[in-house]
Amino acid sequence: MKLKRATYRHIEAEIHAYYDTLQAIKDLRRDIILAGRQEAYGAVVGERYAGTSIVERRATKLADSVLLREMERIMKAIQDTYDRAKEEGRRVIWVKYGLAIDWQPPVELAAQMQGRNRFDMTAREMAKVLNVDESTFHRYRTGFVYGVAERLGWY
Repeated sequence: MKLKRATYRHIEAEIHAYYDTLQAIKDLRRDIILAGRQEAYGAVVGERYAGTSIVERRATKLADSVLLREMERIMKAIQDTYDRAKEEGRRVIWVKYGLAIDWQPPVELAAQMQGRNRFDMTAREMAKVLNVDESTFHRYRTGFVYGVAERLGWY
C-alpha cells in the first residue's frame, strides 16, 4: 500500500517543524498549568458583561489537551522512528530535514551544509553532499517517512 501524497507531505511538514512543535508543546503545557492560577476576566460587550463560565473554561482546556496529546503522539512517532534509524539514515534525515535528535552530524558534513538552504537544494544535490547515490537518498528518506506513518497508524 502506498501513502497518499497529502499524507506524505503532512508527515514531512511535521518532521520539518519538529523543534517548533516541541516548543509549542512546552508553551501549551505552561498555559494549561497557569490557566488555573489566573483570574478569568470577562469581556464587556456594549454595556453588558459577557463573563466566561466554568463550562466554557473546561471545554477550552479539554480542547487544548486533545491538541496537546496529538502533538505529543506525532513527536513521539518521529523520535521513535529516528531512534531506530541507522547512521546513514540519520545523515540523510539531517541533510533533508535538519533533524538531529541526540545526535551530532559529522563535522565535515556540517561544514558542507554551512550556508546552504535545505529548501532550495534538490535531491541530487543532497545526495552529492552525502556522497550517496540519489536512489539511496530517496530510499532512506521514504523509509523514514513511512516509518513515522506506520508508528502513527496512518499506513
